[in-house]
Amino acid sequence: MTLLSGATSVAYPTQIPAKRISWRRLVALLPHSIGLPIKTVTPHLRDLHLVQRRLQDDFLGCEALWTIFMAAAWSYRYRTRLRPFPSHWSTIDMVFNTLADAPRLEVLQQQLMHCDYQDCSPNVVRLLTDILVDQADRVSLSSLRPCEFEELYAHLGMPPPKRPPTQIFEVRTGKGNEMGEAYARLRQENKESVRLGFYGCKLEKLYALLNQNSLANGKHLELTCDINEALARSKPQAGLGGSRCGSILRCVAVVEFVFQDNETSRDKKEVIIKDASTMQVSYLLLYGQSCHEHAIERQIKLMAEPARELLNWVDKYQDEAISLGVGLLIVSSMAHFGSTFFRLFARTGFHVLKRGLL
Repeated sequence: MTLLSGATSVAYPTQIPAKRISWRRLVALLPHSIGLPIKTVTPHLRDLHLVQRRLQDDFLGCEALWTIFMAAAWSYRYRTRLRPFPSHWSTIDMVFNTLADAPRLEVLQQQLMHCDYQDCSPNVVRLLTDILVDQADRVSLSSLRPCEFEELYAHLGMPPPKRPPTQIFEVRTGKGNEMGEAYARLRQENKESVRLGFYGCKLEKLYALLNQNSLANGKHLELTCDINEALARSKPQAGLGGSRCGSILRCVAVVEFVFQDNETSRDKKEVIIKDASTMQVSYLLLYGQSCHEHAIERQIKLMAEPARELLNWVDKYQDEAISLGVGLLIVSSMAHFGSTFFRLFARTGFHVLKRGLL
């Protein structure tokens, strides 16, 4: 309550007794041009503070985890990539609508630093909390400085890769991660059988791999002992625009596993992992590029080996190559003998058929 005394003047003294008036009545009496600061209550303010703390502790690690989540969510194979599915969302459409409203993490960090809590909708705050806070309590990413890369290679006993990564992240498991604790016990009991392998994959596969949900339904991982070979198997995938990780990303996971008579290749350079409880991702190596850098690199490869992609396709899809070659031969046999066009078809079909059989 506010105490207002009566108005006084020199010419007309007054003896009006003071009255008490409420704030609501005072606001109603004031002109509309005069505004009083009213403190608004922001929903999910506690969650925003938790997100802000995560961003301040390791922004690059948060951005990498957010990028990995978005790659899995936007994949058409989201049913197997997005594991575990965010608990507060029932359908993938709701996740899409929320991601469309989510700002860039760099913009969000600036807003939170200036105490601007009004731009994020409750759904966006909930999703950010699920991934950057709750998910990080199970598995989080801690970025390494470039000066620590060589120390890591020496610690792991591995040669430096021919192409240095742009970022390296240490994968840390939280105290509530039951699968991480189970692997720690298995590792302690089998110290002499612990090995390291490298797995090159697309960005969208990392979310399930980090949460040890990538080997469901009889699937397996093929780890190689050569990090350069693993990088060659990693296909580039678009990241987030304006991200510090890069616009085009390739990734290699350093996987620690307990060797238990696993299947191996003939040259002993590859190991097959079928049980997710016997492995754990220790580090992630990200290779980021801008779109311009990726286009230049791709153009150089095409100029150096113009027919390499066609030959790789033929070697990878032998059945399709044989079918295509037989089809071209049949089409060419239906034409007239002197047709130059179909004669070229016959030569191409015979070449593809020969490559497929070889």
